[in-house]
Amino acid sequence: MKKRMSVVALVLLFILFSCFYARAEDEMQREIKFGKEVSEEIEQHWERVSDPVKIAHLSMICEKIKPHMTRTLPFEIRIIQEKSLNAFSLPGGIIYMTTGILDFLHSDAEIGAIIAHEMIHADRKHVMLQMAQSQRISIFALALILASGGKAAPAFLTSMAQIAITNAYSKDLEKEADVEGLYALQKAGYPPAAALTVMEGLAEEQLRHPYVDPGIFMDHPYVKERVAYLSKIIRENNWPIERKKVLHMLVVDVATEERSTTLLVDGVKVWSGPDESDVRKLFLSIKEKLDRDYQMELAPYEIEVIELFDNKKGIRVGPTLLVSEPLPGGVDPLIFLRTGLVERLHQAKASHPMADYLH
Repeated sequence: MKKRMSVVALVLLFILFSCFYARAEDEMQREIKFGKEVSEEIEQHWERVSDPVKIAHLSMICEKIKPHMTRTLPFEIRIIQEKSLNAFSLPGGIIYMTTGILDFLHSDAEIGAIIAHEMIHADRKHVMLQMAQSQRISIFALALILASGGKAAPAFLTSMAQIAITNAYSKDLEKEADVEGLYALQKAGYPPAAALTVMEGLAEEQLRHPYVDPGIFMDHPYVKERVAYLSKIIRENNWPIERKKVLHMLVVDVATEERSTTLLVDGVKVWSGPDESDVRKLFLSIKEKLDRDYQMELAPYEIEVIELFDNKKGIRVGPTLLVSEPLPGGVDPLIFLRTGLVERLHQAKASHPMADYLH
């Protein structure tokens, strides 16, 4: 008897789960439909860019992040011709990026930070939640209104589009997109520091151009707060903050030309010596150490000429002894290298001034 009851209970549970799943699937399909209707409204006002190479590139980044969402939405990246810096997502997973924001970003990691943020907005139904809140109705009532026969009411489509385009989310929804987007970015294999560099870059842009349309600047007064909690999460997880990888700055190269070997940082000579095998070997060894330890988060005093034993000198970069005497013949003095590294560090920081490099 007990066995029969347990079987009945399992069957009932399966039926309930199936009904719930079917309902969830129906809700998702309606949500996708709403998003497509809103996209039609949006694309009446903006020219859509159909460059297959750019779309494929953005889709590749999206695909890396997609497994870290909670729902299997059919995410799609679209580009619109617009010089303002903006990105936004619609219900159902359509994400728009302007040509302006794509030109502004420095790397795939920064693009990934923007996409992950917008994917979270779609994944967690933020547009729907914000619209229900602004209309002072429940999310269920909103779904019923939008699902009731035919096309959604134009007024609701316009309101939904406005919320999405202007990123007019409450602070708690924006924080959820920031935080969960950061985790998704890191799980997808991108440097989490990209979430910081994007925010810092946008803050600088807003200071330079304070009268632009709101777009992704809607929450600019809270940029410091947002950077603070993102930095805290990165530190708590012991993830490295290495902005240079994201911004493509402090790039070290070794070049040989006109009978000399040159150490370059961002294309500028910082040290040189003769074109000899021992010099090339030394410079390549220095490049390997600088790639690892020469970071934008260094303070200038962390690059110093130090005294070693037997009156020899060396250069310390962060925790690493970069190079020490004796040097091969014809190589510039160590102080030249120190001066060049500090100058390039200052230049890199000046190119991205809103970061708090001391933390």
